[in-house]
Amino acid sequence: MRVRRNALAALLLAPLLGGLLTACSEDEPPPSPHGEAAEPWNPCDGITPAQARKAFGTAFTIDEGAEGEPRCVLTPQEKGGPAMEANYLLFPAGLDAAFEGMGELEGEILEIDVPGADDARLVISPEQDSLLISGFVQNGDLIQTLNLVDPAPFDRAAAVRGMRQALAAFSAHAQSADIT
Repeated sequence: MRVRRNALAALLLAPLLGGLLTACSEDEPPPSPHGEAAEPWNPCDGITPAQARKAFGTAFTIDEGAEGEPRCVLTPQEKGGPAMEANYLLFPAGLDAAFEGMGELEGEILEIDVPGADDARLVISPEQDSLLISGFVQNGDLIQTLNLVDPAPFDRAAAVRGMRQALAAFSAHAQSADIT
């Protein structure tokens, strides 16, 4: 049960990063939960349904939220496929400081290369009935996150490849939008 709790904690990490990282930051006044962006940012702007299908081998419906209330949720069109949620945070201290501020994490942590990114990591927690992966990609002050839940039977290698491709799409979008 401890492994499951830690895996779920890793998945819940992305939405909580704002509070955790604000507490670690010495910015005055504390930044808003997503920092200060010139325009509303939505990670879903960086991935198309075709890119998601290519990365994960299944079709998705992408919910980008509404104007002024962006969100990024990818739900599988086929029952039993992976589901994902993406978010972001502007955090000048970077991904190393974010991970240091989180303390000891259980699960496999992979530092990965993503074209154009300053840093990127995956936290992988295979469970008996599902695979949980949290991906992080940093471009300048922007840290984008992608959380995946893939029910059994899952293909870990394919999910990791898909996460790498999706994080590369997010990174490319950040570069083209000059958010870095």
